[in-house]
Amino acid sequence: MKRLDETLDIREICLHRRDDCKHYDRCLNEASTKRWRSFSCLDCDKFVQEAQIIPRLRKASNLVW
Repeated sequence: MKRLDETLDIREICLHRRDDCKHYDRCLNEASTKRWRSFSCLDCDKFVQEAQIIPRLRKASNLVW
């Protein structure tokens, strides 16, 4: 995570942030606590993508009631 001196424009956020990282909430809290204007994840070497849960359909049951 890198401190930015200027606030990101809303269109720039997706270019600078990796909100799918499992550390994102921690970094967001840290930046907020330190009262940073903004931060970037671009050069972060701690990026770990969250495991994505893929919903699956259940197979129809053959049980008869």
